[in-house]
Amino acid sequence: MLDHILIVDESRLVREALAKILLSCGVRKNAIACIETAEDAIEYAQFSTISLLICSENLTSKNSFNFRDELVETSNIKQLPLMVLSHQIDEENLEKNQHIKSALSNSICLFPPFKKQQVIEALFALTQDTIFTNQPHPDSDTLSKPVTDKKPVLLEQKPTILVVDDESSNIDVAAGNLRDLYRVMAAKSGEHALKIVANNTHNIRLILLDIMMPKMDGYQVCRSLKDNEVSASIPVIFLSAKALVEDIKYGFDLGAVDYITKPLNGDLLRARVATHIRLQQQKLDLSAQVATLKENAKLREDIEKITHHDLKAPLNNILFETYRLADKKAAKSINRAVNNVVNMVNNSLNVYKIEQGIYTLMPQATNLKLLINDAINAVATISHDKKLHFALNGFDTEHAIMAEPLLCLSIFNNLIKNAVEASPANQTITIELTHNNNDISFKLTNLGIIAKHLRSTLFEKYSSSNHSTGTGLGTYSAKLMTQVQHGEISFNIIDEQQTQFIVTLPAA
Repeated sequence: MLDHILIVDESRLVREALAKILLSCGVRKNAIACIETAEDAIEYAQFSTISLLICSENLTSKNSFNFRDELVETSNIKQLPLMVLSHQIDEENLEKNQHIKSALSNSICLFPPFKKQQVIEALFALTQDTIFTNQPHPDSDTLSKPVTDKKPVLLEQKPTILVVDDESSNIDVAAGNLRDLYRVMAAKSGEHALKIVANNTHNIRLILLDIMMPKMDGYQVCRSLKDNEVSASIPVIFLSAKALVEDIKYGFDLGAVDYITKPLNGDLLRARVATHIRLQQQKLDLSAQVATLKENAKLREDIEKITHHDLKAPLNNILFETYRLADKKAAKSINRAVNNVVNMVNNSLNVYKIEQGIYTLMPQATNLKLLINDAINAVATISHDKKLHFALNGFDTEHAIMAEPLLCLSIFNNLIKNAVEASPANQTITIELTHNNNDISFKLTNLGIIAKHLRSTLFEKYSSSNHSTGTGLGTYSAKLMTQVQHGEISFNIIDEQQTQFIVTLPAA
């Protein structure tokens, strides 16, 4: 009886054509197994007793007869009829074929073109099964290897699915519905399934798991899979005739992603498997993106640190040289400006930490007037060239804020520098400080307005990067630094002629 005919060939077209010939002779569909690789065939032989092997001559580095012997040993059978499909025909192959026929029993070799009747006659000669007699002789039907060596579907491109069931017929049904789209492996016991997964060489993407199995049932297998770090992320779909709500719920509680009742419906099985393969792929893609983001964040931090080191070296040299200046007032001013620059370089890394939510705020009572004066001095050259005047209101009163001086200096430097660059020449920039309840407000007003298309996104990252100068990070970083200090920042457009920025920070 031909209960398990195994067709092993890398070409899907060849496998399908051979299966079609067998079906036309009356062979049952569930008796035919089509497999791409020798490795899969060995796995198949572990749970099925093969009665006929049809395979390509170049399937493995060994010859077809050694491969057959391995299957015989795996299946624990006495003998296995073998049909070998050769790739080309020449005199040397013909002589070799005649030698093989005479030296080895239960084997036959076919050469292209593989006509249907030739295949049927060879099958009868090999098996003596009457099912292959009294067949029509259509000379036009041939089974040929593809002209190109390119495989229709590369093995590594197919997700691997493991079917676990103690009944071979159930495995055949599941594999028959899935094999065209996936690489299907099988195990006839829970122990064998865990061994395959633990081996970790097949990249199992999904497991179809029967519940009712001897010794170790599907629930126990699922629990073992989820307890193992190597297999915990592999989706498990239970296959069972048990359809009670408590059975299904228990399966989900163990970590299964789906539950399909028997008898299996092919369309439903393919749809469910495709959905979970797609979801798992999306999960893998997301994990890869997260890993990439973490690597990029680490790279960014490393580059920031290197940049800081390279910038601070020449600035420290300037600081050292200021002590040689005879004009001590100028030396003190330069020293203060350079120190501010060094500290602001350090602040660029703080912006990154604020973005990531990992910045540790250390506020202190800070003289607001002193910070603003430093920021005005930083743009003294530009404002002098443009003949701009600063009108300071509310500076006759001391204003102390509870904040970090360097963060605030960066905020005011950005806003005042932007105001100086945007203001027309020979104009006045007004800075006003007011004390309201528990907050101190800083108001900066200048002629010149923000373009309408930038207003709604002004505080977003890179929103103004289309300007001729700047990176588009000034107002963005000012917003981050204000908010992390429990303050608020906003702007107003006055009569479409002036821009006013308002920064509110906690009073000390």
